Amino acid sequence: MEELPIRVKIADRFYKLAVEPESEAIVREAAKLIQDELKQYRERGLSDTQEALAMIAFDCLVTKLRGERQMQRLQQMVFDKITQLDQVVTPVIST
Repeated sequence: MEELPIRVKIADRFYKLAVEPESEAIVREAAKLIQDELKQYRERGLSDTQEALAMIAFDCLVTKLRGERQMQRLQQMVFDKITQLDQVVTPVIST
């Protein structure tokens, strides 16, 4: 599939990207979220753009890691439930 050339604005700079057409909306949304977060940091008195972007990156990775850990816990819960069901069902269908 052919990539689509787009431009997104982050911290008063434009970046040219090539994205899959089905990814365009999410890439634009990500750029907008960065802009929104940057605005919030500036409103809280953090005027240094590089420092604000570093904090945004840090916040994003903390959120990502929390999500991954939660996903791992949910997967383990599902695996445990399937194992329990298998232990109940297997003897019944084996007889």
